[in-house]
Amino acid sequence: MARVLQIVERHKADKGYRCLNYIIDFGFSVIIIWVLVFLFVFAQYFITGTDMEEAIDNITNINPLVDRVGALLAYGLIMFLIEKFSNGRSLGKLITGTKVVKTDGSDLTTDDLLKRNFSRAVPFDQLSFLGNSGWHDNWSNTRVVRVKAFDLAQNMQNDIESLGIKENL
Repeated sequence: MARVLQIVERHKADKGYRCLNYIIDFGFSVIIIWVLVFLFVFAQYFITGTDMEEAIDNITNINPLVDRVGALLAYGLIMFLIEKFSNGRSLGKLITGTKVVKTDGSDLTTDDLLKRNFSRAVPFDQLSFLGNSGWHDNWSNTRVVRVKAFDLAQNMQNDIESLGIKENL
């Protein structure tokens, strides 16, 4: 098990923030998925010359299992890309003032974010935040923290640790 810093645990985001993050991020991801599906249908119409109605029928009559697995993978990929390029801050986290951090205080890695976002495909993961931490947080050794409080506490801790250190002038 990875080391968990007290500063991370003390500044974890409340369940209300986490729920709001999920709702915002899920809604945003659904919009992106719909845009991608529209672009796919549009490309199929122009590239293959398929009628628009036939292209739409191909999408709407897809196997339900393929549809669900594809949507889960698309959601995981979208969330991974957003959090990767924004250093752990999705749209929901930007709005609520939260971010993802490692439990041991080190920088987020691509591997951490891949574990975090693709473990969301586990059934009932959305309800796991009702416990102490979500499954996708536990499995990837990450936590969602309140940015302002966490950064302030981290700066104070760094200041305290730097006391007594002689500076080279």
